[in-house]
Amino acid sequence: MTSRLHPTTRWLYQQVWKRLKKVGIAGKISPLNFSLIAVYVSGLILLDHRQNGTRIASWLPGRAHDAINRLLRTEPLSTRKLMNCLIQWLPHLGKGYLAVDDVVVEKPYSKQCTWMGWTYSTSKQRKVHGFHVVALLWCSGFWRIPVAFRIWRPKKKCSAQHYRKKTTLAEEMIVEVVQQGLQFEYVTGDTLYSGGHLAKMVNRMGLVWVGVLHPKTSVYYRYKKWQVAALEQSLKLKWRKHLGVRAASIVAYLPKYGILRLVVTKNRHGNIEVLATYDLDCDLTTIVRRKRSRWSIETLFKDIKLLGGLAACQCRVDQALVRHVAFVLLAFVILQCLRLHPEETLGEVKERIQRKTFLGDVSDPIPLRGKVPLSHFLTA
Repeated sequence: MTSRLHPTTRWLYQQVWKRLKKVGIAGKISPLNFSLIAVYVSGLILLDHRQNGTRIASWLPGRAHDAINRLLRTEPLSTRKLMNCLIQWLPHLGKGYLAVDDVVVEKPYSKQCTWMGWTYSTSKQRKVHGFHVVALLWCSGFWRIPVAFRIWRPKKKCSAQHYRKKTTLAEEMIVEVVQQGLQFEYVTGDTLYSGGHLAKMVNRMGLVWVGVLHPKTSVYYRYKKWQVAALEQSLKLKWRKHLGVRAASIVAYLPKYGILRLVVTKNRHGNIEVLATYDLDCDLTTIVRRKRSRWSIETLFKDIKLLGGLAACQCRVDQALVRHVAFVLLAFVILQCLRLHPEETLGEVKERIQRKTFLGDVSDPIPLRGKVPLSHFLTA
């Protein structure tokens, strides 16, 4: 397959092939499917938009686009096995933490795929037509590795007995990665993934959970019932210079959760946020920093949309969309492996790969000067 590629793109395919083999995917699937995945991931990295099977096959003609379509639609392939390979690869990177969240991928013209539906987008503050991806991200230092994902199906697109909430999907993923032996320090999420059932389940498993409570959550403090958003009135918040917020920490009882350590924060704009954890011995600074670490999953969604072609799949088959999302997450991991140094952003990595592919090893010309010396014309 390598011999059929253009000489300028052959090196990229070989680099992707080596990284995928190092992760352990080669031992889980057939050699043909492994080579096709390497071609697909290389196309996702190389192209900027419309990363579908036809364009990938035209830029990387190792196989025809029909083979790529069969990979997405009919070939025997488990996306959970691909994610499990990433889990088994993680121990040498250290011990990190888990962040869970979901993203809306807008597909206004996709009407045939049953994953699509009308859903509310918090970024656009309105309903959009598309699909939801619920992701579980493992982070440690400059590494961001997606270890599990689920595509959420709207209630109108499935029967009542098959419908599952996003929090239920998050519970399944956390249980799955724990059974695979993944080590992490804590689990964090936003308000949606701080529901009582999910938090209790994480606590029963012996894990540390840090979340954000809904402002209307009931809490009993000092023999009085409050809403957590009103706790700021009864507390004296102290300015924490190293955190940039006013904050205070208390232990209170919540009917929906039980006894929790709460941290009430108020930033310079007057926005109040109540953080919670079952770890009663945890200090205020640690809780605030653990909550802020959730932002890593937001950068994941931004990168896979802009750099990985998350919305590029044009196949109507349900299975094809699931596999496309899995390959996009693999491309995100490979981009991190191709960094020259930890400070290099993934956008810079992709630009460097494109420049080397399109320009080869040709060095940049000498930059023009504002004033050309007279000796230049005399020697010419």
